[in-house]
Formats: sequence, C-alpha cells, structure tokens
Amino acid sequence: MSQIIFVQALSKLRNTTRLLSRQTISRCLATQTPKVNPNEPKTVNDKPLQYFNSPASRWRAEHTRSGQDNEDMPWYQPYVVIASMAVFMLYFCVLREENDIDRSLEKSLYEHIPGLEEKQLVVSYHYNKEHGLPTIEIEQRMKALGLEF
Repeated sequence: MSQIIFVQALSKLRNTTRLLSRQTISRCLATQTPKVNPNEPKTVNDKPLQYFNSPASRWRAEHTRSGQDNEDMPWYQPYVVIASMAVFMLYFCVLREENDIDRSLEKSLYEHIPGLEEKQLVVSYHYNKEHGLPTIEIEQRMKALGLEF
C-alpha cells in the first residue's frame, strides 16, 4: 500500500514540476524520512554501512556545488561566456573614455569628507599614546594642519 502511495506521489511530483531536473526530484525524494509508527520497538542495527553499494558512492561533489546537471548545458556555453567577458573587459578597461565620476574616484577620501582627516589623526594619536606606540608622524601631520594635540 505504501509503495502505491509513493508511486502516486512521484507521478504527481513529476507532472507538476516539469522544470526541475530528474536529479533534483530524486534528491528531494531521497531526503524525505519514512513515517515510523511510535508503537513499534526501534531496532538497532550494529552492522557497518555499505558505502560502495549505496547511492552516496556515485554522488559527485559537483552535484552539491552546482545544484544542476552540466549535461543540460550546451558545449559552447563556457566559450560564449568567456568571449562576452573579454569584450566587456576590453570596452571597460581600454576603449571607454574617462568621465567625471572616474576623476572623482581618484581623489582621496579625505578630500571628499571634510574634517575626516583631522578626526582620524586625533583618534590615532590617542590610541598610539594609550598603547605606547610612536606618535611622531601623527604629531607632524597635526602641526601641518594646525591642530593641537
């Protein structure tokens, strides 16, 4: 009786999920746990598990990482992806002209945010003083900016 229910559930699953690969369906069905009657005594099996006769011996790590079969992929797909990336990189790195955004990204962060360098110098100065680290370069930069320490 349970086999009939299982076959019916499998046929329903295959009919409703045409987009899923066979491997995904079998993986979902394999992870389902069978219903156990709580009144039956549990049997303890002390025999070692057979690895080489199990489906785990045929499982490849690629199935876990990718989640799909590479057999569904056309043979030319990697070449198309590499060529597309090469054309994009050629355009972006070589052929494209600089614009105002590129020039603003060349500036230092201290030029974008006023007061950041002063605050950073004060924090670094106090940290170095507390931990016994040299503060000569920080003091020189603070003097150049006109800050008191």
